[in-house]
Amino acid sequence: MFFKNMSKRSIFERLRKAVSAESVSKNETPALIYEIAEEIIAEAERNSFSGDLWEIMFALTLVEDDNSLWRTFERSSVSLGSILPIAANNIWNQHKIIIGAKSIVNSEDEYETIRPLTNYFPANGASGPSTPALSDVMIVAKRIAEASAPRDMLSALTDFYELHGAGIYALNYAFRWSGSDKKLVPLNDLDQLTLDALVGYEDQKRSLLANTEAFLNGMPSNNVLLYGDSGTGKSSSVRALLNEPTFIQRGLRIIELHKEQFADIPDLLDMIRGRNYKFILFMDDLSFEEFEVEYKHLKALIEGGLERRPQNVVIYATSNRRNLIREVWADRRISSDDVHGWDTMQEKLSLADRFGITIWYGAVNKAQYMDIVKACIAEVGLSMNDAELEKLALRWEIDKGNFTGRAARQFAYSLLSEG
Repeated sequence: MFFKNMSKRSIFERLRKAVSAESVSKNETPALIYEIAEEIIAEAERNSFSGDLWEIMFALTLVEDDNSLWRTFERSSVSLGSILPIAANNIWNQHKIIIGAKSIVNSEDEYETIRPLTNYFPANGASGPSTPALSDVMIVAKRIAEASAPRDMLSALTDFYELHGAGIYALNYAFRWSGSDKKLVPLNDLDQLTLDALVGYEDQKRSLLANTEAFLNGMPSNNVLLYGDSGTGKSSSVRALLNEPTFIQRGLRIIELHKEQFADIPDLLDMIRGRNYKFILFMDDLSFEEFEVEYKHLKALIEGGLERRPQNVVIYATSNRRNLIREVWADRRISSDDVHGWDTMQEKLSLADRFGITIWYGAVNKAQYMDIVKACIAEVGLSMNDAELEKLALRWEIDKGNFTGRAARQFAYSLLSEG
């Protein structure tokens, strides 16, 4: 009834068929169960799951399911309603498929090699999953396995939903938009850099943090444009927000968009509007040539369209250009061929003006550059005499052209590779 997406999940659907012998002959069942077991093991190794993998697979399938009922529990508490016992019984009945699968594996000799799936330890030696949400999936699995009544299973799930949410946003924190598929694709290999580790730019970081705090607290907040020299840490500052204490737990999610995808913005907003999260639409290295008109979609989103931007969405963009759209001197000459030359110039300036906060990231001076170099050297585990380090770092900077954090980090990596 509620598990419309669950029935589409390949592993669970095939397991249901194997257990019920639906559309599967008895001779085909072993091959199907072994195939499913192989996929469950692969997911366990990928996420460092340990314990009863059959139960964990069931719990993971439930928390990834996205439907209107589970959304009512999304990072909020719900305790009343006639639909709750109906949902509880639905979960209880679905769990019988897992009980049936384990019964088959434990009772028939041909499945002896996959019996360790009920008490599994990952081969990668990891102590547990990499995120709190994935760790809590294991707790949900244990509580469901030990439940003595349907309401106990429902309670295990709703506790998870209240803390992490439901569906794709519960287990993932950063996404990219896939225009061809019209869907969000989770990004799993995320940068672990923190704002504290980003040396310098203290005023810039404070401004970015203050606006993000206001956004997470449900207070009025601005769209932000971070602009300035290349390699100064603009993009790193935005990515580092996911590593700020409590930001993920408070519902922060980041979605990366490219300018050629701006026409898809209405479809994206339909997906995230009303969800109990706070979404940053991140547009990296944003700039437009005179002939590119994609910026008009962005202008309408920020301010000016009939449909207003959702309250749970802000836009953070980075650019090397303060005004985002390339200008030429002809735009400012009265003798321009454009009869309304001033209007043309205002059109080009209007996009940047719609960002409430603009933050300048400029190249640092020599002393600040050396501070960043020393921090990068320490980060990669190297040590060097200050005089020798400065000589080599400055020589490296001459090739790069300016004092930036990117140059400092590349210098540290070059020393590491040289041994």
